[in-house]
This record gives sequence, C-alpha cells and structure tokens, in this order.
Amino acid sequence: MAKVSISEAARLAKVSRPTIYKMINSGLLSFTSVVNKGKSAKVIDTSEIYRVFGSGDSDVISKSDVVINTGDFTSINSGDLQDLQQQIALLKQENSSLKDAVSSREEHIASLKHAMLLIEHKQQSEQVKAESVASTKQRSRWAFWRK
Repeated sequence: MAKVSISEAARLAKVSRPTIYKMINSGLLSFTSVVNKGKSAKVIDTSEIYRVFGSGDSDVISKSDVVINTGDFTSINSGDLQDLQQQIALLKQENSSLKDAVSSREEHIASLKHAMLLIEHKQQSEQVKAESVASTKQRSRWAFWRK
C-alpha cells in the first residue's frame, strides 16, 4: 500500500500528530525511515494505519489507495504482450551473442598483446646478440688480453 507522512497519517486516522508519535514510540505503530532531499523522514504504510485504527473510519483508506483488478488488461493487451515478450526474447539472444563477441575480441586482443611481447623480446635478444658479435669482431684474435 501507499506510504504517507506523519501529518498525512494523522489526518487519515483523524488523530493528532503527537498521538501518532506516541504510538510510534510505544511500538504500537510501525514506520519506515526514508531519506528525502538529504533529510531523514518517517513514513507510515496505510495498511499500518488501517491495522491500528481499524475499519471504523471510512476515510482511513482513500479510494486512490484501493486497487481493483478487473482483468480487462489481459484480453485487451494480449497481442501487445506477446509482441513485447518476443522482443524481449530477441533482445536477450542479441545480448548474449554480443557478450560472446566481446569475450572473443578480448581473447584476440590478449593473444595479440602476447605476440607483441614475444616479438619485442626477440628483437631485444637479437640486438644483444648483434652487440656481442660486434664487440668480439672489434678485437683481433691476437689481442685477446686487451679489453
């Protein structure tokens, strides 16, 4: 049911606000704290007002709080409902296929990163080998004691 403020609950139950607060503090009436615009406020469910103050007051539950299920919505909107369900099923399939595509792309990117690391490592090792060969070629054999 709807949740109302302390003032609205007092108006619906035809009692004063201090009476509502006394009933909350004594535990007879339960409430819920909500944050509204940065401030904490107590709200009371209209079913709690009905439980505590009974059905003697006909104004406790307003007509806007009562839901009447006529069942008309199923026969009128059944075609629309089926269309929406089919669209949901198609969207779920598309979503799963897109997730699969994203995961395969991520795997491909990871393999490319690995390949790049291998290529870079190979280039570095080739440079080290080339430098060592160049350093050995600079010295002549007969001057092995010089460095």
